[in-house]
Amino acid sequence: MKTYFLGGTTSEGFKSDFGKILFSPDNYAYILKGGPGTGKSSLMKKIAETFDKTDDIDIYFCSSDINSLDAVVLNKKGIVIVDGTAPHTFDPEYAGARQCIINLGECWNNEKLKKYSDEIVKVTDENISWHKRCRRYIKALSSVNSDIYSIGESSLDKEKLCKFIERFVKKNIPDKKIGCGESVFKKLSVMTQNGYVTSETGCKNIYILSDGIFAGSDFMLRKIEDYAIARGYKIIVSNCDLFNGTIYEHIIIPELDMALISSTPLNKNEIKGNKINFSRFYITAKVSQKKERLAFSKKASTNLAEEAAYSIKSAKEVHDKIEGYYISAVDFNKINKVTEKLIKEIEKK
Repeated sequence: MKTYFLGGTTSEGFKSDFGKILFSPDNYAYILKGGPGTGKSSLMKKIAETFDKTDDIDIYFCSSDINSLDAVVLNKKGIVIVDGTAPHTFDPEYAGARQCIINLGECWNNEKLKKYSDEIVKVTDENISWHKRCRRYIKALSSVNSDIYSIGESSLDKEKLCKFIERFVKKNIPDKKIGCGESVFKKLSVMTQNGYVTSETGCKNIYILSDGIFAGSDFMLRKIEDYAIARGYKIIVSNCDLFNGTIYEHIIIPELDMALISSTPLNKNEIKGNKINFSRFYITAKVSQKKERLAFSKKASTNLAEEAAYSIKSAKEVHDKIEGYYISAVDFNKINKVTEKLIKEIEKK
């Protein structure tokens, strides 16, 4: 199984590129609807376990709860199962023909939920408040990171870096000479209650782009994208939510079993791999001129990231209370029957 995140929190709210996969003409999608604690994640985990040995599976975790699933994609069968509730609300474009809704709300007892209506409203509003707080911190974080990036961009020795990239491509990305490739966006790093985390790629050939000021690794990843597509490869790009998605953070080239993973002050990745130290691609004198400004911004970035993570953690604690009300009202025997019916339906495809 390959693992990603469905999306992540930005200063403008939750963002995801998953819609392109969900509404691809090559896929048929089941969109799950239902409140917190109604078994959506458990249903998807059961689907993944059932087809793990017979299909090529992508699983997408929830950034607010990294133990919970937001989507499962069975690539061979062209089947998508996704949580279509807020904050990642999805609805069918071609209902029945290419997507359908599975309403797990039919498995709960409305009368039980009505008894706790005031409590549910209170904790739901509190959960929303924590997520708004998180977005405010991420907005400030994006501004600080953009300032660090601007220093890096103005100090970058692009000629030296371009020569390195050309040598890297020549050695590691052979030209297939068969048409043009493409890039798709999937999320590998997101802000969570545990901080800013990166999912494992499962690739054998991993290159760590160690870059303290962002600009060099972003530049290289964009160049690698151009080269790889021109040489006929389909690549996976992960951009950074903490810059509002404006910079590239990681790239995977599945056909080469290769991943280029940035290691920055934000993600602090300690993944094992071939390390590329980007300090040599910056003009030292220019970086030194902004030394104090960089130190201040990096400290501010760390503090803001910690507060954003704390906000998500607090939201998760409140969300657990919301789930408690719904779990007490759900008939899980019905959920299990829905799951079994769905598995049989997928098996026939």
